Amino acid sequence: MQEFLSRENAARGALFFVLCTFAGLFISFLWSGTQNIQQVFREMQVEMLLGACLCMFVDWVFGALRFHIFIRKVSPEIRFRDSFRANLATLCVSCITPFQTGGVGHLYIYTRVGVPLSGAITSGIICFLSTLITLIVFAGGIAWLDPPFLPKGATWVSLFSFLTFSLAFVSFLLLLFKPEIVFRFFNWLCKAAKRRFTRLTPVLERATSKAEELITEHKTFATMFLRHHKGTCVLSLFLTCGFLGARIVGSYIVVQALNGEATLWELSVTGLLLNFVVLFAPSPGASGVAEVVTVGLMESLILKELIPLFVLLTRFFAIYCAVVVGGVIISLQLAKDFRTKNAMSQTMSGAIRKPMDKRGHK
Repeated sequence: MQEFLSRENAARGALFFVLCTFAGLFISFLWSGTQNIQQVFREMQVEMLLGACLCMFVDWVFGALRFHIFIRKVSPEIRFRDSFRANLATLCVSCITPFQTGGVGHLYIYTRVGVPLSGAITSGIICFLSTLITLIVFAGGIAWLDPPFLPKGATWVSLFSFLTFSLAFVSFLLLLFKPEIVFRFFNWLCKAAKRRFTRLTPVLERATSKAEELITEHKTFATMFLRHHKGTCVLSLFLTCGFLGARIVGSYIVVQALNGEATLWELSVTGLLLNFVVLFAPSPGASGVAEVVTVGLMESLILKELIPLFVLLTRFFAIYCAVVVGGVIISLQLAKDFRTKNAMSQTMSGAIRKPMDKRGHK
């Protein structure tokens, strides 16, 4: 995991995220026009953005709590501060990797504070299933209500997302209930790779052995959660609703700060649909895609000249701040690991050198 989060990989991912973000913002500004942007800035109620800041913090707290209620069952000594760091780390990594594969972030932080890797993996799988279930239920409700203010193309986009969600949902259910099926597929891939690339045989054998060990431990933790902590699994659904709700309320505050007229109900529908559509977008953190989709969803709800700033501010509070803070957390942890590794290597080299000096004296 530390190699995955190396400086080169992080820099490459961050650059790609920034480029996609600028492309998305450029399209949103181009789409909506910038002729009245200065007037919008002058009339904006900046003090109201403190409320959006508070919603952002609530979003982080609910996300951390969702991890924490599971991790405490695995390692009771873990503090909420560690879960808070893990949540921000996973938000950051999801924004610098394609398809928002941010799980490595919380795994990295948790393993550094003593949580078993398999326990952190199981917790992450259940949390992600909570996100999938919540968004599928809300998206189904939106499709049934069919609000008139949604653009016509939203139905087709939602159907495509339903297909993607179904595939992901089945995959994660297999990971949770039948991980041995996933392991068999992984084992088959490793055997095929060993026949093709014989030099990689030792590495692939170690990977297979480690995966088998993790699968065994994961099954134990999954059984524990599903049999003895059903209430915790249900609570994770409510916490998922909590951080999604905080983002929606934050977007409503941004609209009010811009003197827009969209209602909380309209923003709830568009916010949930946005999360549903962009969750599996191929770009890092759905950057570029989310900005453009937001423009399409909001153009019938607020004035055209307000849309670029709405897109910028909502993404700033929902994503951009988390990338910066999460990046700082990961950098500090990496620096701490580097110092510990250096100290250990110096201690070992000193211990080896001492007996040689004695022999030299004799």
